[in-house]
Amino acid sequence: MLKRINHRVYALPTMLFLFLSVLFVSAGIYLQEDEKSARISKAQSVAEQVKISLEVFSTERVQAIHNLMLNWPTFEPNQVDWFNAQAMSLMGMQKGFSSLVFIDEQGAIQWIATPSSGTRTRIDNQLIGLPMEAVGLQITGLSETLESALIYSQKTQHHHILVGRAISPQEPEHGYVVAGFDVQTILGVMLGELVGPQFNFSLTSDNNVLFDGGELVNDGTIVSLTPFPFIKRDLVLSMQSQLSPYNSGMLIIVIGLLMSALVSYVLHKQLKGAVKLSMSQQRYLTASEASLDALLIYQPVDNDFVLVEANSYSRYLFRGACDVLSTMHLAEQMQYIRFDSDFDNVTEVAKTGVPYEAHIAVTSDKIVPEWLKIQVVKAGDNIAVTVRDVTERFRAQQDLKRSEERYRRLVDGMHRHFVYTKTAEHNFVYVSAGIEDILGYSANDFCEDQAKYVRQVPDQTFEIRQIIASGTKPEPYLVHYRGKSGQDHIIEFSDTPIVDEDGMLIAVEGIARDVTKELALQEEVYFQANHDQLTGLLNRYAFDAQLRSLLNDFKNNDVDDAQQERHENNGSANVTRLTSHLSTQSLSPTLQTQPQTTQSVMCFVDMDRFKLVNDSCGHPAGDKLLKEISTIFRQYVNSTDLLARIGGDEFCIIFKNQRLDDVTKILDKLLIAISNYRFVYDDKLFFVGASIGVIEINSNTTSAEALIKAADNACYKAKHLGRNRYFVFRESDSQMAIDDSENQVLHALHRALQNDGFELYSQAIMPLSVPDGTHTAQLQHYEILLRLHAKDGNLISPSLFIPLAERHGLMNKVDLWVVENTLKTLEQNPAHIDNVGKVAINLSGITLGDEMALHKITQRMQSTSIPAEKICFEITETTAVTNLNAAKHFISTLRDIGCSFALDDFGAWYVIIYIPQKPRCRLCEN
Repeated sequence: MLKRINHRVYALPTMLFLFLSVLFVSAGIYLQEDEKSARISKAQSVAEQVKISLEVFSTERVQAIHNLMLNWPTFEPNQVDWFNAQAMSLMGMQKGFSSLVFIDEQGAIQWIATPSSGTRTRIDNQLIGLPMEAVGLQITGLSETLESALIYSQKTQHHHILVGRAISPQEPEHGYVVAGFDVQTILGVMLGELVGPQFNFSLTSDNNVLFDGGELVNDGTIVSLTPFPFIKRDLVLSMQSQLSPYNSGMLIIVIGLLMSALVSYVLHKQLKGAVKLSMSQQRYLTASEASLDALLIYQPVDNDFVLVEANSYSRYLFRGACDVLSTMHLAEQMQYIRFDSDFDNVTEVAKTGVPYEAHIAVTSDKIVPEWLKIQVVKAGDNIAVTVRDVTERFRAQQDLKRSEERYRRLVDGMHRHFVYTKTAEHNFVYVSAGIEDILGYSANDFCEDQAKYVRQVPDQTFEIRQIIASGTKPEPYLVHYRGKSGQDHIIEFSDTPIVDEDGMLIAVEGIARDVTKELALQEEVYFQANHDQLTGLLNRYAFDAQLRSLLNDFKNNDVDDAQQERHENNGSANVTRLTSHLSTQSLSPTLQTQPQTTQSVMCFVDMDRFKLVNDSCGHPAGDKLLKEISTIFRQYVNSTDLLARIGGDEFCIIFKNQRLDDVTKILDKLLIAISNYRFVYDDKLFFVGASIGVIEINSNTTSAEALIKAADNACYKAKHLGRNRYFVFRESDSQMAIDDSENQVLHALHRALQNDGFELYSQAIMPLSVPDGTHTAQLQHYEILLRLHAKDGNLISPSLFIPLAERHGLMNKVDLWVVENTLKTLEQNPAHIDNVGKVAINLSGITLGDEMALHKITQRMQSTSIPAEKICFEITETTAVTNLNAAKHFISTLRDIGCSFALDDFGAWYVIIYIPQKPRCRLCEN
């Protein structure tokens, strides 16, 4: 029997140890695998976010480059200045560009625009004049697809991506544009915001590591995405969530094994002790000796009590005075240890049998404990006194009290934060002192009258409380409060539900913070991202987004109307009438009377003579003009309309839910206001105007791009018709006829430039009066005029093809043709030269700013036999002032070889007189 018991003493702890070991090892392995899966999922999620952010960034920059080329002017006199202004504006609005390079048709670098600060660049102004290869990208074809190159720069120690293409594949003479991007800087900023230090990652392209962080450990948790495009390069992203410094699975295994061994050892000891106690058959002694309290049995003697039995713990508890106390009665013992005030309570227990319990602070130096818990019960005729040392418990309580005081000081000292406790009914019962610093109310006032201070609660309040009632922590939410000073504050609450063992909500605790300043900053950042910094109007990107949203609303309304119509057709007539009646009755009077307008109107506005102000007084004057003009625009739009500045001097207005007739009335007033406006700067007075293209937006509108293009064309037509007016684009036969006519003229213009399809005419220039006695045989003066042959043989008026040539950048070629063929005709008629005084040839503003055209005219004048003093070039006053530097250089160059110049439409000693007798007198005919 004893042998069997000894086997149990060792076998049971061993089996328990094995069972617990297997349990904890399995749990540790499971946790390790679960943590591995979580790391893979976390890395996959973050990698997808990084990929999306990089693709969005890439798409915006590539589209910006395409837009720059699409907006390239065909008749800009100085493309370098235009490119520099557009490039600096683009880099100011979209960060990430390290450089923008303009390369002419011959492949020579003409200008390099770089951001003011913040981005490294390997391309600077030292490369201007060098061939395209100096940039690092060789553009081989005339395609609308961007070509790209990845280059590592020893200068910046960074990788750079270069993209570029021809500005216009149809007109290669415009040259090329190349954009550079500092890959490390872009990825550093974007990945720093999205990834953080808890991930290891690597971004590669063409086996080149562009950017990495941390060190990837090949433990099966690396997530690699398929290659995705980033600025025309394929990137491969590998990401890995960092391993926690604490391996929870291994920790559980080690702790579990230790606990298993400890539990098994304790069980072994308990079994062994139980065997010994059962063998000794000392149940009472075992119970008393196993007690953690001092157990004392007293027997009444006269009016006192004498000790008859005590366990061993009592000797330990009263060590140092045990021998003395064992010889005393109860009254003497309590007096010895200074408990004499409780003796009457013990006597009362002996009389009534009602137990007594007390915590007593020990003031005697005769015993070691500082605090004792005494329980006195009646046991038959005797009394049993249980004494427990609670010194550690009271010390813990004191430590807890001090800890609570430190916690309160910490919580009350939090800046713009406070902690709170609410009941299950969401009534505040505690808030820390931080509430007073935020709202100005004391904690008690806030708990009592919190509802009075609330200005706005979340729309999802009911859903939030349902989530809390289920025991789940909701997402943080915002509540608006009115502070004691009258200022509004926005508080973010983060609730944590407190539930009992049955899962019932018993309280809500959490921490709140004042996010008023943060939200105000977010609103400011959002405003700056969507508004023009100069005028405060919507910028181009915000306007495009609003326009696309408006078009989507039109499409959705069409779908809803169609579905509603089908639904009504399927129902019975009586049901339809009843439904319509009920719907009408439920509407408010205001909504019933408002007409449903299913159209809007977009206006494309281009300022007239804005460049004259910019070139004459500088960009500060132009900025001041744009601010004042935008103020005029604001007076003619309401809060629902859209007003945006989409370019240098270009604006767009969308009159929402308004008919075309109503909008044209507004535009009439707007044009009058602009005409009456006078811009004054540095004692200079300017008259400005506006050419407006108008187009209706309705369900037939196909896309935002087509809409803007049509409005832009209508704006050009307004300029062609005389400026400071509007032109309405209509999808009609007459509109199509106008467009076809312009296309035919443009085709005839191209054919004439290739096949000499022009014809020269002369118009005599004569003085208004001839002084008396002047000889009648005077030299002839005439102005060269140009006519264009149509396909049917008729002549096309310059009033039709000259504006088209200017719009499409062909005017410099036309001027060169006129100069070449005028000189050639004069050379073929040498006898006529002696009778000629001046031959006036008109030059356009485009030619005036074209250095190549100046070179060709100079060479032709130097090689001709016609005396240079007989040639007079005419330029308009506006052209000369607008292109002052270019005009000065052009005039001085040709005057050096003998040519003269005249300002057309200015008034000098020549006046053009039309001779009706010979309306089509050919050049050199008498």
